[in-house]
Amino acid sequence: MAPTNNKETKSIILNEQGIDVLRVKTRDVFSKDLIQKGIANVLLPYQYKKAFLKFWKKQSFDLIIVATPSVMFADFVSYAKKKTDAKVLLLQKDIFPQNAVDLGFMKKDSLIYNFFKKNEIKLLKTADKIGCTSEGNKNYLLKHNLFLKNENLDIVYNSTKLLKKNLEDNSLITEKYNTVGKFVVVFGGNMGKPQQLENVLQLAKNTSIYKDVLFLIIGKGTEVDELKKEVQNMNLSNILFVDKVPREEYFNLLSNCNLGLISLHQDFTVPNTPMKLNDYLNAGIPVLASIDRGNDLGNILVNNNMGLFAYADSPNELFLAFKELYLNKEECFDIGKNGNKFCHENLSAEKSYEKIINILN
Repeated sequence: MAPTNNKETKSIILNEQGIDVLRVKTRDVFSKDLIQKGIANVLLPYQYKKAFLKFWKKQSFDLIIVATPSVMFADFVSYAKKKTDAKVLLLQKDIFPQNAVDLGFMKKDSLIYNFFKKNEIKLLKTADKIGCTSEGNKNYLLKHNLFLKNENLDIVYNSTKLLKKNLEDNSLITEKYNTVGKFVVVFGGNMGKPQQLENVLQLAKNTSIYKDVLFLIIGKGTEVDELKKEVQNMNLSNILFVDKVPREEYFNLLSNCNLGLISLHQDFTVPNTPMKLNDYLNAGIPVLASIDRGNDLGNILVNNNMGLFAYADSPNELFLAFKELYLNKEECFDIGKNGNKFCHENLSAEKSYEKIINILN
């Protein structure tokens, strides 16, 4: 079950790659307007239940998999579990509503916070097993939800369909994006308040002493326009913005970059692992991360020799970490190979499938 594409005007079952997908007509759950986005998420359980009863009322199921950040599936998942006697696996990717509190989108103990918190607890209690994206993520859940049992939580990394490099496209990519002879630092993905992108601009300013360094910022988000204005105000000439790139071209572009950049807001208190990490590691490039102090992503990078990190409240430390990688380009190649190896051993869709089946067995 998933929201409809823009083409569908009502809920419908579509066969997608041999799988029956119940596309549920919802409001825009990805709206940039926070109020509209909130209303859309609140309505989800009612819309999903209505579609479920219409199309799959007599269908049987063995397993229900649900992923956060939307805790609003709690009532529907609880209902579907009782109706079908299926097991529930919760993939805990983002810890909401605490992450919204961290960024000041809502106040702790407010009515809206208590509403979402109630749903979060119900979803955690409904789950038979919980897959966490890291040890830090797991430990956080256990510490803040004393009703959870350690044996019911396991590590299920964010996973993706891994891609292979198309070496024939290398020259086309480098010419198209004018990266020939450049040390390319790439930031790909959403650009909003959670990313604290001022640290990215500060890093670009600090690294402007190296004339071959180019920052590629790829994607969209609520902060893009402000970011572009700030680049002009700071008179930065080493940043190139790219709106959107098809997935395979994006991957080939990453494969021709030298460093993948992750940036998270310093006010976060919840550990999370951005999906862009998978693409960087799959492309075989080192990772440089600016993270909050409650995040164990830095330990994952350093312990597996896949990159370096600094805390988001210390932007000068991020520059020092960058310089260590920039001045050791041959070592960067080996670091990228380590990340690619980790990716294939842990982050493929196939590996997650095996892990989920083992957890259930």
